[in-house]
Amino acid sequence: MTFPILRQVVLGAEDAAVTGKQLRETFGLAPGFADPLLDDIGMADETIRVGSEAHLEVVAPLRADVSIANWLRKGGGGGGYALSIQVPLVQPYVDRALADGVRLAADLEAYGHRIVQLHPRDMGLLVELDEIADPSVWFWDDIPVVAPPNPVIDDIRGVTLHSPDPAAQARRWGAVFGTGTVDGVLRLGTRTVRFAEGPRTMLTGVELRAPGPAPEPLELNGVRFTFR
Repeated sequence: MTFPILRQVVLGAEDAAVTGKQLRETFGLAPGFADPLLDDIGMADETIRVGSEAHLEVVAPLRADVSIANWLRKGGGGGGYALSIQVPLVQPYVDRALADGVRLAADLEAYGHRIVQLHPRDMGLLVELDEIADPSVWFWDDIPVVAPPNPVIDDIRGVTLHSPDPAAQARRWGAVFGTGTVDGVLRLGTRTVRFAEGPRTMLTGVELRAPGPAPEPLELNGVRFTFR
């Protein structure tokens, strides 16, 4: 693995338990686990392991006054909410983000690591940068998860971010991550962010790896899932 690494795709939902069950049953995945820190800020969640290093997470409001509740109201339902991206040092990314006019939504420490969240209005969705220097280490490595017997998917290959101006969106992401894009694609380790034209700026698609025959594309919780 090389930095930066797209580790986690986060879906915003009305009910974390319902959407988490849909994901597990649809993709043949094992039950996930909750991040205890999110309960303290009014969010329910389930983090579901996909293969050996990637995760799908579902977050939902526990109260009507939390930010994700407002996000769901504005969007008319669930969809792609955030990405968690592992980097060896956060500060260079922060410096480039601020230089390009990207605001910080949060800068804090969690589980002994610095975490910075880039503002969704500037990036198109909430982008979390997690400072973990060893690319073979991730937050949830010590949480035991039973391997699913017949997984439909075994990795996340990338995501698609729509916006009215995908070229501008791609340029901004390239500036923040210190690399260019090729044909509207930004590489984050072995995974990608694709920029495409659409009426709203939001994460609309997730590409998954299927170890067997690829299923037909499907839509779940406002996100289109494709396979290869």
